[in-house]
Amino acid sequence: MGGRAVTSRVADDDTLRIEWPEPVDAEIVLRHVETGQECPAADLRVLPAGDWMAFSRGEPVLTDDPGFCLDGLWSYAETRRSREIRAFRTPAGLLGLRVREVEPYVEVIRVTADDGVIQAEGAVAYGDPIRGEARLVAVARKGPEPVSGPASFQGRWFEGALEIEPMTVNQVRPRVFWDLYAEIAGTRLPLATRLDDIVDKKTKVRFPAQRVAQIRVRPYYTETDSLAVAVSVEEATS
Repeated sequence: MGGRAVTSRVADDDTLRIEWPEPVDAEIVLRHVETGQECPAADLRVLPAGDWMAFSRGEPVLTDDPGFCLDGLWSYAETRRSREIRAFRTPAGLLGLRVREVEPYVEVIRVTADDGVIQAEGAVAYGDPIRGEARLVAVARKGPEPVSGPASFQGRWFEGALEIEPMTVNQVRPRVFWDLYAEIAGTRLPLATRLDDIVDKKTKVRFPAQRVAQIRVRPYYTETDSLAVAVSVEEATS
């Protein structure tokens, strides 16, 4: 193998930082999993999107680092950027990098569903700090017009609240799905939770349901870890 790294992280400046148990004098080469394209690891900013595996002296690099550090990911997300680069460890213990395109959004930290209101708190990721009054906007994928509630940005921090009753008015479909956004000055930032290590949130994370008459309202995570709301008409019971 091409050596075993103690730690292997992508720093805020998009450089690969590797700590070895002893000095290693060898260049790290990255190989694209799908195309086989090779690039030196000196400048990660030139890497096309996709998964890349690390090699040293022609052999895969092993790592003891799981590649997850929440504090590090938060620090990384505080820089405005259009591409995210993360280090990861494969099940076989090999070092890889994942490169993907990103846009600014609100990383949700807390969701409260109670008393006829949905509240969300979080912070701007991959964008600039924002200050001022805003709106928490729910946009239906089909049918009703958007509804909104009061919100605010304080630097990176976002807080917003949305009454559920307007989402249930005149509902004619059995189920309507609403996507949530933070809106300020005509710009909408999606709400999502993507910096943690929870996979498949759609099936693993459940929020309390609220009801307006025979209509159930429940926040949930989509397959892309975006925050949305399902509004469903319940069957009447005899």
